Amino acid sequence: MVEIIQISDLHYGSEFVPEYMENIIDYIGDIKPDVVVCTGDIIHKGRISQFKGVLPYINRIRDITKFLAVPGNHDVKNSGIIFFEKLIGPRRSRLIMEDQDTIIVGICTARDDIAHGECGDEQLDYAGRCFDKNLENRIIALHHHLIPVPLSGQKFTTVRDAGELLEFTQLFEIDLVLMGHRHVPHAYVIGPTTFLYCGTSTSNKVRADDSPSFNHIILNEGDIEVNIVNSTNLESTLLLERKLSRTKFVRPRRTRIEHLLSSSVWDD
Repeated sequence: MVEIIQISDLHYGSEFVPEYMENIIDYIGDIKPDVVVCTGDIIHKGRISQFKGVLPYINRIRDITKFLAVPGNHDVKNSGIIFFEKLIGPRRSRLIMEDQDTIIVGICTARDDIAHGECGDEQLDYAGRCFDKNLENRIIALHHHLIPVPLSGQKFTTVRDAGELLEFTQLFEIDLVLMGHRHVPHAYVIGPTTFLYCGTSTSNKVRADDSPSFNHIILNEGDIEVNIVNSTNLESTLLLERKLSRTKFVRPRRTRIEHLLSSSVWDD
């Protein structure tokens, strides 16, 4: 079994709220998860001053537990990938936790000044070689979406070669794919794989009346439970539950058609 906290889209430097970050660090300190995974956009403009400003928070998390991060498109702005790798970690990484029978592979889908993501053959090959190791819990972390999320805007910001990664998840029987980017918590299930999205954890860059949030994940031999935790008050809401590879519950996200049908704009 592995217990994971997923945070994402901190956006230090733009609407970042220190109180939300303090709440998250307190939560992490209380439950002491096996690992914290951050799925990108740690800072907002790729500036060295922003990386240095957020680093003390990251180091406090590292003092509690293991930490893995992947770059987001905002992290790599203005050649910020240089400072990401100097202060946060490598652009791609592999974390093996033998005691938890778990492997997490982080890949970089971000490119400087490009909103959409791309994996590329070299990283696909890298991921395949990482997952040659036979561990029960198999996780990929990236920033951009592999599948668009409802009510998250129409901008094209998914991974250009998403089809290759989607096929990869099925061939390698990946249990969990962690993503951020559009600031909405959501989940899809395809075959053996749960595709999990995280909201913005420490900023007010939310959509509609969503709240800043992070994901609390328990993964155990294919069984998975995910709770969305509100960063403002630490209230928890069940997002997804799978048992014996069967999905028992997925919290639906509001869809555009629901909004349209309930809107007075369309009344005669």
